[in-house]
Amino acid sequence: MDKTIKARVISLYQPYATLMVLGEKQNETRSWDTNYRGPVLIHATKSMPRWCLDLCRTEPFRSVLARHGYHSLSNLPMGAILGQVEIMDTMPSEVWLRKTAPHLFGLRNPRDVQEEHFGDYSPGRFAWRTTNPQRFETPYPAKGSQGFWYVNPELIPSYAD
Repeated sequence: MDKTIKARVISLYQPYATLMVLGEKQNETRSWDTNYRGPVLIHATKSMPRWCLDLCRTEPFRSVLARHGYHSLSNLPMGAILGQVEIMDTMPSEVWLRKTAPHLFGLRNPRDVQEEHFGDYSPGRFAWRTTNPQRFETPYPAKGSQGFWYVNPELIPSYAD
């Protein structure tokens, strides 16, 4: 029986992976829900589709990335585990949108407005609420996979820091 410690990982396209470990993106939106609560490592996929490249050139993506030193798309790490967050809750996207809708005075939390740009809140999707973002000092090269996948955290130098 394999007693190796395994850490849960999820792969995200850039710029979403970087925004997540920086704490700028607090919800991961998916077409599927999860009962899992706890730490999850964030992996940036090896490739970046054209639509993601285009997003990086639009607001609020461009200014948020630049604020953290990502002035060029070439310095976004790819094909690596960048850090971790903790999944604290999930909810249907429609529920999240209702909770953040304008209240009586028409005021909105700017953080919620930004969050809407950083996810797909279409009907039938789920918002995974995260907390405690940590960006590793050195990204750990990894291949990645769809859905949750697992890695031995002892292999990731920054994980123990």
